[in-house]
Amino acid sequence: MLNATVSSDTQALQNCITTHRPFLVSNVEQAGDTVGQVEQTQYAESKCLPLDTQKKMVRAIKFASSIKAPVQTMLTINAEHMQREGYESVFKNGHLWNGCKTFRELLNKWLTQRGITWACVWVREYTGGHNRHHGEHWHITFHLPPKYQTALADQVAIWSGENIGESDGSRKCIARSLSGAWYLSKCRANAADYLGKATPQTRTRYGKQVPNQHRKTRHFGGEGPIQGKRFGISRPIGDAAQRAQGWK
Repeated sequence: MLNATVSSDTQALQNCITTHRPFLVSNVEQAGDTVGQVEQTQYAESKCLPLDTQKKMVRAIKFASSIKAPVQTMLTINAEHMQREGYESVFKNGHLWNGCKTFRELLNKWLTQRGITWACVWVREYTGGHNRHHGEHWHITFHLPPKYQTALADQVAIWSGENIGESDGSRKCIARSLSGAWYLSKCRANAADYLGKATPQTRTRYGKQVPNQHRKTRHFGGEGPIQGKRFGISRPIGDAAQRAQGWK
């Protein structure tokens, strides 16, 4: 299981959590199968990441490299677009937070069955405006030895319900779906800088806005309404694992 680490800074909570909204959610047990009856639940809605998120992500990804499980692969999924277009699998019914959890569980199982460390940092973001793929999308970064790249791309096509299309021609591209609804790519060592770009640039101190000292990079974006957990770090590279190794 992945657990988003919530900042203890009360101002971060005030800045990010806006409301609770009820949703009709159908639980998805596995890709393609909706299970049981639809039940009503509530998820907190946030508009940005907690103040210290980017800092935590940077530490986790550095730690992953130290245990020889470098986070060098990113899977981007335009989840809300795929749900609008009627894709099957985890996008078919229910809330996208449930779909995100199920998809990560599938990916976790696929990797660990091959003896690959589940070193993963993920984030859910929002794109507004007139972008074709507007709405919620997911960035999932993880450790993947190069010899498994083709096999995983084939599996993502099955999980998502959209086949592999032509490459976009970039050196980072591993695989791209037919419509660009999902994109598997190589990512740099500073992936956390990008993943944490919805971390606030400022915070409130004594009633005034001051720079957020936990944020160090120029990237900014992905903010907007998201219901449910917004980010997470897998246990093998999380805070507890770092402490157990005495890593600083």
